[in-house]
Amino acid sequence: MAASATAHVLNAAGEEKSAISAMAFIADSTAQARVSADLFNVTLGKANIREGSIDGALGLSEWPRDLDLLVVDLADSNDPVADAAALKTAVPSRCIVIALGRINDVALYRDLIAVGFNDYLALPLNEGVVGRAVERALELRERGGATMNAAVTGKDARPRTLSVIGARGGVGATTTAVAVAGMLGSRLREEVLLIDFDLHYGSLMLSLDLEAIDALREALDQPDRIDALFIQQVAQKKGEYLYAIGAEEAPSGGFQARPHAANDFLRQIHRKFRWVVADVPRGDPVIQRQVIEASTDILLIADLSLPGVRDAMRIQQIVHDVAPNAKLYLATSGVIDARRSSVKVADVERTLKRKIDCQIPSDVPAALAAVNFGKPLAEAAPNSSIVKALRPLVAGLDVEGGKGGGSGGTSRSLLRRFSQGLKARKK
Repeated sequence: MAASATAHVLNAAGEEKSAISAMAFIADSTAQARVSADLFNVTLGKANIREGSIDGALGLSEWPRDLDLLVVDLADSNDPVADAAALKTAVPSRCIVIALGRINDVALYRDLIAVGFNDYLALPLNEGVVGRAVERALELRERGGATMNAAVTGKDARPRTLSVIGARGGVGATTTAVAVAGMLGSRLREEVLLIDFDLHYGSLMLSLDLEAIDALREALDQPDRIDALFIQQVAQKKGEYLYAIGAEEAPSGGFQARPHAANDFLRQIHRKFRWVVADVPRGDPVIQRQVIEASTDILLIADLSLPGVRDAMRIQQIVHDVAPNAKLYLATSGVIDARRSSVKVADVERTLKRKIDCQIPSDVPAALAAVNFGKPLAEAAPNSSIVKALRPLVAGLDVEGGKGGGSGGTSRSLLRRFSQGLKARKK
């Protein structure tokens, strides 16, 4: 195992400092020997050096909580940046990650830094290069500037509300909202609150095996009465970092949200929770619009169908109108296999005039296991293809974003041309 964090060594100035806990996944035997030699002093010769690449690191189910350093080989990766983003979501947040690879490219270096890596070293390695990279990274971390993540996840960082919206029913918006909230809390080691805004037909609480309560409707109706005690009583804890609120109002109930109710409600909730993930209903356009307006981040999920693209265009326009400064993420999901659908991902991107940020595959067994266990997907089925697809998205969420990428105003004629093109392709 990795060296204990309580061991001590002397630095170059003769001062005593703690030995670091380190692991490495390296395929090249020469590089293994070089890394082992360079890490000898800082780990007292107890660095856990393993033969393998980033695939081996991604396959590790549990990481030591006190892990200080990870050195990982990207040489065999087909998509090193995506794999790096996925790995960064899995390791402890304060862990320094240094990548090795055969490509000597400054663009790759910058991409890896952007997803949270601390350094990238091209093979073959010169003597002492890994040791110097580790010393630089440790010095930056001790100064408090090791990563952007550490800066933006402090208690003084701005509140964030991520709304997850399905353009159509059955695209897995609730499953995705629960999965993202669970992964985000574990990544940030920070409490995240899930809110199901579908007061009548929401299934979020049911999927987590939690009790739905009536207080959510009352809170939306009178948000000025929310205090710390109220939040403590109604926010049900599901894990170390995950909390949830949801209701099961009778369908005959005539609740109508007053103007700005969702915004006022979320402002009060953010007194305790910096991060809120909202499962936004399709069937209540009033509350849907209000939650979108109050959001800092929006994940819009569409399926690969003509109605799905049409409704995604409609919601995209709402985002453009009421939340122009929100960061918009676009995902595809649903039971329709992308390889067999007449609507392709390229068609969706062309119609919505933006790239797809995440393609969420169908993994019914994993989704059912999560519901049966009453847990978020990443806990019930950590190796699910859905979890793997969401990791890069979650990695980007805890970095402060700029203005949203959503582009509204898509014309009706564009949808007509898109529809006509699909029909012509079928003939």
